[in-house]
Amino acid sequence: MRKFFFLLLLLTGFLPTYSIDTHWDLEPLVIKNGVGNNTIYHVCYGSEGFMWFSTDKGISRYDGFRFRDYPLIMSIDSLSVPLHQAVKTLKEAPDGLYYALLYQGGMTCFDKEIEKFLPVRFDRPLKLKEIHDFCWYDGNLYLATSQGLFESRPIRKKEGKDDFVLCTLNPEPLIKGKVANLCTDGKTNLYFSVDREKVMHYDFVTKKSALIREYNVVNRLFLRQGYLWVCRLWNDIVCYDLKTHKERVVSLEGGDQSDFSNSYVTDMVMKDKQTFYLTTWDGLYKLHFENQHLCESPFTLTLLTQNEKAFHSRIENKMTSLLWDNKQQILWVGTFGGGVVKFDISDSMYSRVRQIFKSRVDGIVEDSKGYVWLTVTDGGIMRSTTPALSMDTHFEPWKKGSGFSGRYHIYKGKNGNIWLGNNFGEIVAVNPLTEGIETFQLKNSEGGKMETIIHCFCLDSWNRLWVGTSNGLMQVDPKTHGCKSIKLPGEIKSVFAVSEDKEGNVWIGTDKGLKRVETTGNQIRVEGNYEKENGLEEAGVRTIYVNNYNQIYAAYLNVVVRIDGREKEKIESVYTLRNGLTNGHVSCMVDDHIGNTWAGNNVGVMTIRNGQEAFYNYLSAGNCSAVCRLNDGRLLWANSWGLIFFDPSATKGDSGKKHLMLTDVEVGGETVLAGEKRNGQIILSVSPERQEKLAFASDNNDFHLFFSDLRYGLAQRKIAYRLLPADKDWKMIPLAEGLWFNGLSAGKYTLQAKLVFPDGKEGELIEIPLVVEGKWYQTIWAYIIYGLLVVGLSYFFYSYFRKRDHRKQIHRDREMILKENLNMEKLRQEQKKEIEAMRNRLLMLFVQELRTPLSLIIAPLKDLQKDDFQIPKLSLQMAYRNSLRMVDACDQLMAVYGQGNLDAKLEVAPYSIDKMVDSFLFGIRDLLKVYTIDFRCEKRIKKEMEFYVDKKKIEFIVHNLLTNAFTHTHYAGVVSLSVCEVVSDNRHYVSLVIEDNGKEKVRTAEQLMREDEGLGHDLSAAQLGFTIMQQMVEAHLGTIVLESTAGKGTKVTVNLPVDRAVFENNPNILFTDPEELPEVAETEPESAGEPSKQEVIIEDAEVKQDQQLPLFTEETPEEAAPSAVGGTKKTILIVEDHKDIRLYLKVLFGNEYNLLMATNGQEGVDMATKEMPDLIISDVMMPVKDGFECCREVKENPETCSIPFIMLTAKVEDDDIIRGLELGADDYVLKPFTPGILKAKVSNLINGRQTLKQMYTKLFKLPGTDTIAANEQEQTGEEVKTEDPFITAVIKIVEENICEADFSVKKLAAEMNMSQPTLYRKVKQSTDYTIIELIRGVRMRRAGVLLKTKQYAVQEVAEMVGYNDIPTFRKHFVDAFGTTPSTYE
Repeated sequence: MRKFFFLLLLLTGFLPTYSIDTHWDLEPLVIKNGVGNNTIYHVCYGSEGFMWFSTDKGISRYDGFRFRDYPLIMSIDSLSVPLHQAVKTLKEAPDGLYYALLYQGGMTCFDKEIEKFLPVRFDRPLKLKEIHDFCWYDGNLYLATSQGLFESRPIRKKEGKDDFVLCTLNPEPLIKGKVANLCTDGKTNLYFSVDREKVMHYDFVTKKSALIREYNVVNRLFLRQGYLWVCRLWNDIVCYDLKTHKERVVSLEGGDQSDFSNSYVTDMVMKDKQTFYLTTWDGLYKLHFENQHLCESPFTLTLLTQNEKAFHSRIENKMTSLLWDNKQQILWVGTFGGGVVKFDISDSMYSRVRQIFKSRVDGIVEDSKGYVWLTVTDGGIMRSTTPALSMDTHFEPWKKGSGFSGRYHIYKGKNGNIWLGNNFGEIVAVNPLTEGIETFQLKNSEGGKMETIIHCFCLDSWNRLWVGTSNGLMQVDPKTHGCKSIKLPGEIKSVFAVSEDKEGNVWIGTDKGLKRVETTGNQIRVEGNYEKENGLEEAGVRTIYVNNYNQIYAAYLNVVVRIDGREKEKIESVYTLRNGLTNGHVSCMVDDHIGNTWAGNNVGVMTIRNGQEAFYNYLSAGNCSAVCRLNDGRLLWANSWGLIFFDPSATKGDSGKKHLMLTDVEVGGETVLAGEKRNGQIILSVSPERQEKLAFASDNNDFHLFFSDLRYGLAQRKIAYRLLPADKDWKMIPLAEGLWFNGLSAGKYTLQAKLVFPDGKEGELIEIPLVVEGKWYQTIWAYIIYGLLVVGLSYFFYSYFRKRDHRKQIHRDREMILKENLNMEKLRQEQKKEIEAMRNRLLMLFVQELRTPLSLIIAPLKDLQKDDFQIPKLSLQMAYRNSLRMVDACDQLMAVYGQGNLDAKLEVAPYSIDKMVDSFLFGIRDLLKVYTIDFRCEKRIKKEMEFYVDKKKIEFIVHNLLTNAFTHTHYAGVVSLSVCEVVSDNRHYVSLVIEDNGKEKVRTAEQLMREDEGLGHDLSAAQLGFTIMQQMVEAHLGTIVLESTAGKGTKVTVNLPVDRAVFENNPNILFTDPEELPEVAETEPESAGEPSKQEVIIEDAEVKQDQQLPLFTEETPEEAAPSAVGGTKKTILIVEDHKDIRLYLKVLFGNEYNLLMATNGQEGVDMATKEMPDLIISDVMMPVKDGFECCREVKENPETCSIPFIMLTAKVEDDDIIRGLELGADDYVLKPFTPGILKAKVSNLINGRQTLKQMYTKLFKLPGTDTIAANEQEQTGEEVKTEDPFITAVIKIVEENICEADFSVKKLAAEMNMSQPTLYRKVKQSTDYTIIELIRGVRMRRAGVLLKTKQYAVQEVAEMVGYNDIPTFRKHFVDAFGTTPSTYE
């Protein structure tokens, strides 16, 4: 892999003894390690502008930035091993091929277009090692060999894969002998040496030869401007005039050399007609003649490389070849192992003042007269002796400054005066016109002398002199020399630069960054925090410059910032070494007369042109530390070795003469040659500059493209480029860097590039099509294959999935059938379970419904069994009435669940509608007699009218509807049956309508089950058997409709067809003969033993007033005695929605207790809260609020929680019993109940609660003795404990804390580990006292005992029982004992 080249910048020393070229004492450019080998044998300038070098490894091409190496590896003959071949001579032929003469002997050709070496073959045998030189004329190749001068005709041939050049030799040589050193004048003349002694001439046209001169030794021969230069001995050269045949010898200063086999002079070029350059084994010489008569003119011979100390690094003195580029004024020198040396001496660059200075110049100004003033580092002040600057301007120490000491800084003010300040704080003001001098010392605020280093001056537009020193910023009055120290923010110590912008703002560069001084009257403010606001390091600013456009440039170490004077608060641009800044260490800046800004740094001079956003290197001239724009517009610079100057307008010379071209391509960091494969791809088919299109495979998507304009001067150029369509904006980088692309997306691009010169001009736009190929799987063929694969796979998967789906569909169909069958079976099972559950539920409700009438039947019957058989007539009537209701309910139950198979055929027969209805009424006659049912029947049909029905099913339908209607009204409402004839859809129907005025909304049992409401507490809201009735009616081809509204009633309409024709041809209808209907008399006499309906109604009316009579006070003294401990009647609250139960309980308890009646749970809760009964008997299944909710609310209310609660119900399930007891019920009595047991339970609960209350009341009363003893307390506690351990624990805790005045219910509940409501409820239930009353009772009992001892005063007793307030204690004591504490005995 070829090495990267680097540039070594060397400066030659100034040689005052000789008259030399203007610029050679500045900078030769040494190029090493960039070529294939540092040994350069020959330098050649190609027709396209490239520099070509022959080396030990082949040939190399140079474009001004990069070398492109073409190694030559071949064997001289069939027996030799292929090795690198050193190229001795390289010349470009008229056909564009380069012919190379090899050191080892032989020739080869190089095709620069395809970048390939071509072998040279001859048509007859020729010893290749004996070829010494060659040249062309008129397409013929002339070879100088050891046998003579041969003429040949080269022809390029291709035979198969072989590509070569075939030379046809003339049979005989033109000149015999050892011919060498061929020189042509470009016309018809050929000069050469023969046998190293003779110098001869040959005419290509006349074919004649002539001897010019013989010498002892002829080592080299050069033809330059009509003169033959013959190198004879080791260190001399003969100049022979071909016109006058005169000659002169020029001796060189080479050392003694006894071997004359090699020439001391290796090459020679002519700069102009009087100046020549020679390379020797000792270095580079310049030979200058005073006139054009070279054989007679005086001359000067200078060894330019003699003073090696003038160079930064050593130039190799063994020089092998020369090339003068007259167009670009560049001298190229090839060395033996030292690379290539380039001397740029173009007139457009710069000039140098010839005078040598002992110390470095660090300050320059030009006064109004044109004299240039200098300050040097040794402290001297110098001035030019002449007013106009030139190369010969001489500077002498300023006479009036001989007495000054220290190192001075120089500054020219706007008024033309020159200010000098040294490192001791002394200031000298000079008027150049009069050369008047004013000297004064800086002073501090106390008036003492200030010894400080003066770094800079600035005289602003207000004629204030600002002085930057090592001790800060000073303001000086130029007239009075008064000094004022300016207070600077932070830790600023030194001010290095001061400048005023166009708006009068003063900018200062400090050791802590850039600041701005603003003045308002006498107030001076220092502002600016530019570094922190822009993410810059707070470093020293040593240079500040304000250009013609009021742009402020501030230079840090390796950063330059630009601020627009119109927007002084922010930084407009930041230039870094990576962005727009070519070099750092900017020490001075200046504008030229056309507005471009120039900057000097430690490398040389760079410029930023107006409108550009980047700096350009102009020249490398060493450390340029000071600059001055002269009055004539030239720029004068001080560098490390003196003064240089140039006209900035001359830099705009030929910027548009060269166009941009692609000169090198790298892939993966390695140069790619034409025809070379990289990762299997040939990237370049021809040389880069000829490649019209670039294509990169995916594996080569990391490439560098390098461009050049084939200009070899020092002025920097940049390249602007963009890659369409990816880039919209132009990017700009130095031309030498090249363009790097990595990981571009596959696609087609167009690379646009153009040169950008320092003066802002742009070169021609070039466009290079660029293709980045995707991976193999991203090509068009790959996508076609993908498409085919997708289509094929899609078809395959479509077929596969279609067949699979077909199989799955068959399987799913089978599964669906099985699932449907299974679901149907499950559905049937579930329906069966639901029907079974509904049936069980209905049966349970029927049973519960039967328990209530059974209770009313059994209780009177048990009374009949008593010996003192005395039972009221009312009880017998209730027993009879409820037995009929129970029979009716049983009939309905048997009818609903005893219908059998409903799918059997209907056995219809014609029946009289009138008789059928009478038959229905006959079946319910007994119920109507004993219950207060307002039954109404209306028949609006003809008596002889018949209809075809199944008698049993119609009887079931009507009977079930009437029974449901009685249930809806609780056997005490209005029920009506109406029969009429209707016509619908041209059919005659008999319409049976049953209506009732029940309060609840009626729904079918199925609807109630589906709505998750259950069937409620009873059957009053259910239309039992509706589904069965509906099936029966539909079997008769009729309709049945249920309508119910809450609060209004229920209506069921049954329409049955009349005509026989409706049933004919119906396979489910079987016509039969009608059965005999029983004859029903118009008025049936009542039996003697039964009470008439009217009597029952009257009797019931007598007791119906129970709802209006809250208390029953009838009692006999004998019966009342056992019911109450205190001798007064106790009150019982009965909560029951069933009227007969209320009536029976009234009969059962009315004589012994005061009774309160409530028909639902809500009334019961309200009445219990209001009346505070001694006991509550409640049913469970009730409207509005059931018994469970009633019990919960009563027990949760602190006022009523102590009332005993008995649940009397027909709900016999264990869960219901447990729930009632958990809610706080004291007992749970099931229907049917035994009256004696119920009475005993009621009596025990009332008497037990009264006894308990009396017992705890007694507890709080004092014993009859007058002594207080612990035994009494213990006995009382034991007595209570035997009764209730809970109350014992409560009293014990109260007694333990009886002295604490703040002892509260909250603390007591905490001691008992329970909530306050729970404690309150339990105490109330156990003692019938509230918890506050209990605590107070314990306190009062203890107070009474203590007072009886007569040992304590009332106040002491009050405190001992927890009272701090005597009036409160006295009031509570009076309430407890009826007397005051002081009178209590």
